[in-house]
Amino acid sequence: MDALINSIGISGNSIIIAISAGLLFYGAEWLVKGGTHLAQQFGVKPMIIGLTVVAFGTSTPEFVVSLIANVWQDSSSIAIGNIIGSNITNIGLILGFSGLIFPIALHYKKIYKGLYFLFAISLLLYGLSLDGLVDRVDGLIMVAILIGYIIYLYRNPEQAPDEEFDSDSGPITKNVLLVLGGSAALAVGAWLFVESAVWIADEFGIPKIVIGLTIVAVGTSLPELATSLVAALRKHGEISVGNIIGSNVFNILFIMGGVGAIKPLNVLGSKTVDGQMVQVFPHAQYIIMVVFGLVLIPLGWRNKIGRLTGSILLTGYIAFYVFLFVSQTS
Repeated sequence: MDALINSIGISGNSIIIAISAGLLFYGAEWLVKGGTHLAQQFGVKPMIIGLTVVAFGTSTPEFVVSLIANVWQDSSSIAIGNIIGSNITNIGLILGFSGLIFPIALHYKKIYKGLYFLFAISLLLYGLSLDGLVDRVDGLIMVAILIGYIIYLYRNPEQAPDEEFDSDSGPITKNVLLVLGGSAALAVGAWLFVESAVWIADEFGIPKIVIGLTIVAVGTSLPELATSLVAALRKHGEISVGNIIGSNVFNILFIMGGVGAIKPLNVLGSKTVDGQMVQVFPHAQYIIMVVFGLVLIPLGWRNKIGRLTGSILLTGYIAFYVFLFVSQTS
């Protein structure tokens, strides 16, 4: 397979990236749909489905891609970039674009604890990463916090994100096939995605953390983009915002924590300085992720994300990538 990836060039790998992104999107969709319907058929409460099947299912593209990148490709930078980039993409691109389509009404009393929690764990991740490594102890700490967070939401259902469920769950056989097919699509899509992303990074001398922050982050955020846009079009803004908060929390605690617990993540990136490749800590990327999480708090005070606010979020998102390009080429 490596020989094929190397032989097809940039156009072929670009096609593989597009196809694998589609596999990630539909894999997550099938996994969530089949898992949700199976849970309904076995009498699981809707809230439990939302906190487990839906929450974990929509985070599976980021998790599988990051796991494969870190364990099989030994590319921690792609995994780190994927997680940080997905959180920035979720707020800047997805929430900003959703606000442009239709103003999103927020209910501050319902989401404020989630906003502060997201900000707190973003700072925690930054602190745990400062030694240049997210090791197994760090990962287990984050996974333990995630378990506590889910238990808290279960005991305080008014704080849990709203979900929409299809009442027609269909036959069990179909749902089992959806889960199996979704899992297979995610595995194949993630593997192809990482293989081509690593090839592009190596071929063009692009730092792998940049590939993770851009191509990989956007590709793995497609399920969140689809969910949020549909919610915005249906004027269900609270679902859109809840989806973003929950996704970012899971990206940090489930993906960074889970992947780090399986195999420690080296968070240091590389940069050419005076003709020499040196390892550097990506302070700016972490800080920008924290700032994007922080900016949601005053938006919650306003109880609305309108078209102007959506434009500002999108502008900030574009500015981040301009900064990323300039900082890596200067």
